[in-house]
Amino acid sequence: MLRLKTLSKSYNSAEGDLEVLNRLNLSVSPGESIAILGDSGSGKSTLLHIIAGLERPTSGLVEFGTCNIWAATESERAKVRREKMAVIFQQFNLIPSLTIKDNIEFHSKIIDSHDEEFTNQTIKLLKLEDILKKYPEQTSGGQQQRTAIARAVVAKPVLILADEPTGNLDEKNTIGVIKILNNLVEKNKTTLLVATHSQAFATALNTQLILKNGKLKRNVL
Repeated sequence: MLRLKTLSKSYNSAEGDLEVLNRLNLSVSPGESIAILGDSGSGKSTLLHIIAGLERPTSGLVEFGTCNIWAATESERAKVRREKMAVIFQQFNLIPSLTIKDNIEFHSKIIDSHDEEFTNQTIKLLKLEDILKKYPEQTSGGQQQRTAIARAVVAKPVLILADEPTGNLDEKNTIGVIKILNNLVEKNKTTLLVATHSQAFATALNTQLILKNGKLKRNVL
């Protein structure tokens, strides 16, 4: 279970405090998938970073399982992130010195959850078979994005946080990503939170929320 309680985040600016999250509350059950929609700058990425333990909130609680994320030490947060979470960033964060295949398997092997058959299925579904021996710099932005998604998926995390995971992908590849993420949610009871501008992606998930004026509200699509 993921719980956010009265979560707030403000930034200091020349014009004064800029509040992007305002006493936000949210409970997410295992196996639930949520799309977070909202304008650019509305705080979607900030919210995911706070949940992942990467950016400290101004106030409020983030509870993930038995862990109070922001009452924990940095090493405790890192352990939870490594063993229980997968974060798909807009920047991809692939390791330049590793091949695409090694990048895909990196997280799952570190936490000893590697499943060769599942990995191969994921690689096939995301159409990465032809670039497995290449290095990130030898591949396109779309291929790198699919590699980052594959790396997250094959680790079979409890929670996936995805920030615009299909931003560089065409419709066909987007459909493949939606299919594989929904499969993980259904079979492994993975919790999925996706920040996205894509209405097509949002409607494929259980719940659609919109982040506006620091609050999360149910979105009517």
